[in-house]
Amino acid sequence: MLPASQDGQPKIEHHGLASDIHLTCTVCSASVVLPTSRKVSPQNKTHEVNILQALGEQNAGLAPAKVEKFMTTLGVNYTLYRSTISNLHKAVGKEIVAMAKESCANAVTMEALATKKNGDFRDGVVQLHAAGDAAWPNRGSGRSYSSFCGMFVLVGALTRTILSASIFDKMCYTCEHAEKRKKPPPEHDCWRGARAILGEDNPDWRGSSKAMEAAGAVMCMKAVGTYTFCQPCDFTKARVAKFTADEDSNMIKAINDPAGDLPADLRDPPVEKNSDPNHLQKLFYKALETLRVEKKWTGAILSVNVINYFNKLYRYVVKSTVGVEAPGFETDEEKVQWIHGALMNIVDHAFDIDPTHAACRRYRCPLADGSFHPWCGVESQKPDWKIHLPGGKFLDRTAADGYYEGVRDVMARFAKPELIMKQLHNTDTNANESINGMVVKGYLPGGKAQQNGQSGVYGWACCHTIVSKNEGHAYRQELCRRLGIEPPASMMPLDLAMDEKRQEAAEDRRTHKGKARRLQTRLEKPSRNEAVAKVQATYASGHDVDNDRYGAGALADEGSASAALGREARRGRAGS
Repeated sequence: MLPASQDGQPKIEHHGLASDIHLTCTVCSASVVLPTSRKVSPQNKTHEVNILQALGEQNAGLAPAKVEKFMTTLGVNYTLYRSTISNLHKAVGKEIVAMAKESCANAVTMEALATKKNGDFRDGVVQLHAAGDAAWPNRGSGRSYSSFCGMFVLVGALTRTILSASIFDKMCYTCEHAEKRKKPPPEHDCWRGARAILGEDNPDWRGSSKAMEAAGAVMCMKAVGTYTFCQPCDFTKARVAKFTADEDSNMIKAINDPAGDLPADLRDPPVEKNSDPNHLQKLFYKALETLRVEKKWTGAILSVNVINYFNKLYRYVVKSTVGVEAPGFETDEEKVQWIHGALMNIVDHAFDIDPTHAACRRYRCPLADGSFHPWCGVESQKPDWKIHLPGGKFLDRTAADGYYEGVRDVMARFAKPELIMKQLHNTDTNANESINGMVVKGYLPGGKAQQNGQSGVYGWACCHTIVSKNEGHAYRQELCRRLGIEPPASMMPLDLAMDEKRQEAAEDRRTHKGKARRLQTRLEKPSRNEAVAKVQATYASGHDVDNDRYGAGALADEGSASAALGREARRGRAGS
């Protein structure tokens, strides 16, 4: 065999990371092509390594343009058309969507079996308890949401797996280009509208970014309620009876709306809305901050250290009591009244209203073994017990007009019995928040604050997250097999190592040592106020405008104040 070219060099055709070497026989003039990578479907023309590249890009959250820059920097002769790699991404995306649907179906079955085992079964219908939350690739707060994409995830309370998800996309360049030319769009996998991972899609959905949350909750609950279980199950239907979410009233209103899209049998009786303790704790912190700003208090009056003190005890009382079967709590109403009194006593204790602290002895925290823990230092009589108070001393109610009354009013708003009753379920949306982070940090090209123009990029990232959360990292091997590729030998050890690392991290988060280490890491991290102060000081050095709110003096003073606030916040977190 001799080279096919005339200059003595073999003729090589590059196809992405693969190559075809052409050789010709000098005797019979027969030619042969030696590919460096096995060719698989479609039509046996696509090299296996290029499909693995598309799978790797989606799994690692890398954009094809960045991969091309990386390859050319290493000197790799990378020649793969953008349209070709786009088609490969679509082939991988089609399979990962199918895997996400199967994974959610299995998760619903496992959650229904676990719920029925707990006795939540009425009139032949399993009464599920789930937590829901929405996420957007662009940051937003309040009413300021401008993201083109969004996702709503429904997580089971018992198995902590994803039961269903709704993915929203307001853009599709293929459809928009056809609309501008006033022609029908070509056949393509369009993600514009609402895509349901489990259930029916709604391609005609055209709501706002903020409306994605309420619409996604309805779609997910409808998907779970209309799911048909397999024959081995001794039930045929399940519905979400209890729903844990943040304090957005639009979601529960849309779910229980008689004129809404949720069928009547799935909202009769109405879905019970439970509050997320983490969101309530954040709202409580913001309410105290708002009180300080409105009253124009400065210095140590309701400082960051004091706010952290109240915020820590608020969460401690609720979390240490909810789910504890202590003596004296025969009904939930009795437990709610006890928590209400304990929360109100936090303010009286901090201001030393009763020097004998008789209420502190009455509201000792119950433990799982049936005993009570004295959290007040007056009862424990330890010599250094006052170090746990803000600043090591009781608060002075005469330091400002309405100081004690203002803090007590804020506590009363968040200690309402009806609000406490919504937290007795002992579940939260922590799993939802971790899923949102997995999408933007692990599988979405560019991460947060970057819009992705190609239809399906955000949806594929969400599907990778769903399968990874429910099945583990070993899903990559099954995905390879579905694409007609044998998983590389190096893939299995890495998948096992990542799953073990995830399990170890989950167990470490439950230990006291792990919590202390995470707290120390947060304390060592520079605060946002200090970073702003450095930027302001840098810009201030270039200004020569005097006596102006944007002058050097004003910016330097503001930077110093921001730095002081950052130091005060860290000291407050250390004290808590």
